[in-house]
Amino acid sequence: MLSNLLTIGRSALSTSQAWVDITGNNIANADTEGYTRRYVVQKEAATVTINNNQYGLGSNAEQVLRYFDKFLEDNFLNESTIANRWTEQDNIMATLESIFNEANTVGLSDSLDKFFNSWQKLALSPEDPSVRTSVLTNGQTLDDMFASIRRSVKTIQEEMDGSIQQAVDRINEISKAIAALNKKIGEATISDVTNPNALYDQRDMLVEELATLVDIKTVDNGMGNYRVQLTTGQPLVDALKTYDVDFQGPQAENRLMADSPFEGTINFQGSDDFEYTLEVVKGGTLGEAEFRASIDGGVTWLMDDDGQEKHFPSPTIKGTNAAGKYETDAVLVKDVSISFTFDAASANQTLLVGDAFDIVPKSDLYWIEPTRGPENITPQITMTGTDNLDRVSGGKMTSYFTIRDDVCGRYMDEMDALAKSVVWEVNRLHSQGSGLEKLTYATGQNRIPDLKNPLGLATSGNVFYDKMQAGNTNFYFYDIATGEYVEPANGDTLQLNFDPNDPPLNGVKNFDPNEHSLNDVKEAFNRVTLNGKRVFNADIQDNKLILQMHDEAKDPNGKLLWNFAFGEDTTGLLAALGLNCFFSGNDANSLALSSDIANDYTKISAGRVNGGYEVNEGDNTIANAIGGLDTKDVTINTFWKTTIQTIPEYYAGLVSVVGSDKVHTETNKAYHTTLAQSMLERKESVSGVNLDEEMTNLVKYQSAYKAAAKLITTADEMLGILIGLKQ
Repeated sequence: MLSNLLTIGRSALSTSQAWVDITGNNIANADTEGYTRRYVVQKEAATVTINNNQYGLGSNAEQVLRYFDKFLEDNFLNESTIANRWTEQDNIMATLESIFNEANTVGLSDSLDKFFNSWQKLALSPEDPSVRTSVLTNGQTLDDMFASIRRSVKTIQEEMDGSIQQAVDRINEISKAIAALNKKIGEATISDVTNPNALYDQRDMLVEELATLVDIKTVDNGMGNYRVQLTTGQPLVDALKTYDVDFQGPQAENRLMADSPFEGTINFQGSDDFEYTLEVVKGGTLGEAEFRASIDGGVTWLMDDDGQEKHFPSPTIKGTNAAGKYETDAVLVKDVSISFTFDAASANQTLLVGDAFDIVPKSDLYWIEPTRGPENITPQITMTGTDNLDRVSGGKMTSYFTIRDDVCGRYMDEMDALAKSVVWEVNRLHSQGSGLEKLTYATGQNRIPDLKNPLGLATSGNVFYDKMQAGNTNFYFYDIATGEYVEPANGDTLQLNFDPNDPPLNGVKNFDPNEHSLNDVKEAFNRVTLNGKRVFNADIQDNKLILQMHDEAKDPNGKLLWNFAFGEDTTGLLAALGLNCFFSGNDANSLALSSDIANDYTKISAGRVNGGYEVNEGDNTIANAIGGLDTKDVTINTFWKTTIQTIPEYYAGLVSVVGSDKVHTETNKAYHTTLAQSMLERKESVSGVNLDEEMTNLVKYQSAYKAAAKLITTADEMLGILIGLKQ
């Protein structure tokens, strides 16, 4: 029995020593980042039976474990990833908001006011050189302001690419580090005996860092069999195996119906901040089929100016390319030109309703699976403002993509739509007016990529293709020596005639945007005659229409006989081609003064040709109309929405949207940061070191150690007495 007492005392001493050691280690690591409080798993030792009675042999310190609650850890990881998303996004939004700050700076709103006011002043003094110079100056300032805002937004967008690449690299590094720790943990773990707690802590710290970058879930099956996966299911770490994520460039793929016979490959040119989904809505061969387009994965579809779902024609094969493949024309969809290639002319060109194509005209995030290839996991915000839950939706990675694509992309689209509207509305009026001097040439400001396809179709590449109408364009000729209007003679063609027959079979054939190409327009200008002589020498240079006076419009000495002025244009052709226009370009980045007008204020159209074929001195018809655009409702289309309001109101609305977005991020940041902090506190209440509690435990286990030592002393004294009795 005395030997049992010594065994009990020795085990109690050993167990108390273990508790004191672990408590001391907890105290020493109270401020160590990632350290999890430890405890001793203490169990009763074996028992012995003596005289039919069982006696215990003390206790054993079997293993050291961590105070760890998987439920609390998972909740903390979830809230941490959301909080980091909104915190990072709010920080970046603060910079974006300052770009659109109209309260304390001279911004675009002020530039718009000054621009339209200068036209209103021109209406009061149409011939005044200083007023005309002011119009040019304010036009240039407006150009610069559009470009400056867009450039600032673009800079932030480009910075996001750098942040994304850094996050991608770190995610892959962490995944590999976790897999390495899984290996060490598996090697160091002996079930119910040895637990490599320090390795567990290191792994948890890596997992928590990973959760700040991207939303994840963890599954722990023990012995290093630990899995980290995205919340969408794709694994990053599976025990010892890792899967990379990658930041890859633009790409496209077919997504056809199971029974689709189509054998083409989709191609694209251009870039955009959104992914494109094309879906066939009218089946048939190329040229007959039609498709619709979405920039949010099919949740919403692009609309036309009337607010109706926009359908695009499919292109047709035009020949072979440099690689010997058969290729089609291109269709302009938003900012991207889309075409198809075929290996052979006989390849099946039939599309079925439901056939779809995915186009990613930007760098995106992909999960790499060796056997199946890259899978797009890029965070995506739909036009309804919700996350695509089939993609990554948490962590700093989501904030970077949201800022780059949804926020910056949306703001730049809004700015581009506004700039395009300014260009169209001003040019539509200006192109039908006349300056102080008549014209002897006109330079088209807008490139038309395809010279053969009708200008009213998306396949022409004409950015104003949907603005044009059937009709005709008027122009008038004047004696260059006297300035008198020249009456046309019988047989003269003073309108654009699109009938190639000479003479026309049924009189003048009007322009039809769904039928006539830029080549057709060129030929129509070349058919114009006055007194039986050709007037224009129309040519196409750099895909732009150039009008000059023909040699037949000169006298024997080579001096011009006539000059001309444009009049009413019911088609929108002049504005679409950029002839006799104030602006060039079609978005916030390309908006500029027309090259013909930038250094010559006499070409500013303040008036127009009247019913007597003259431009009267003091005529302010055009200046008045352009000056009135600041209060005129116009249609502004951003493809996902159509807005009818004034130009200044539209920009004021955009500024309000930016402010609203900032408030949105602030609110989410405050809410989720508070939740994450609450989850952290709950987690720390279990796994964190509380010095007061540890000091109490230290006293407790020190007393237990003393008691165990006293027990051994007592057993020793009893043994001494027993030995003394024998003597």
